[in-house]
Amino acid sequence: MIEDKIISALIGLAGACNNNPKTARTDNMVVKALAFPLLCPEYDDKALREIVDGIHSEKNSVAPGCAVCTAPCGNTSDYDMQRIYESSDEIRKVKLQILEKLQKLAAYACNNQESGRIPYTDGGFFYRALLYVGHNIDEAALHELLDEAEKMEHNIKSGEM
Repeated sequence: MIEDKIISALIGLAGACNNNPKTARTDNMVVKALAFPLLCPEYDDKALREIVDGIHSEKNSVAPGCAVCTAPCGNTSDYDMQRIYESSDEIRKVKLQILEKLQKLAAYACNNQESGRIPYTDGGFFYRALLYVGHNIDEAALHELLDEAEKMEHNIKSGEM
């Protein structure tokens, strides 16, 4: 499973991007961070800290006022992953499946960046999925998102992407 600290920070970054324009680096940061555990399975705590620190740095670039806000709204805060683990069995299962699919799609994107375009970020799929995981979204909407991710994965495997 993806490291909780990475997902927690990415959900905060996705929240920042929901209300602020991304930078030229944001898509790349999101994709590389999601793919990191798959592409670098032998990582250590230092490498994990560097990824999380990079996400936080990008979040502060996207929404610089949030880092110094005296009345934080929580939209850009790191997500408490315990909320997923304390969800109902079905919600937890679907959210974890979505995260697994995101990781695989991100690894595919990282391995195919020579085109200069990162698949799935232009339409905001990664951001939308991270926000769905981080919010109380109804089960039907989560299943629709999982179906969308599965179709993307299928298209990759069949060479349609």
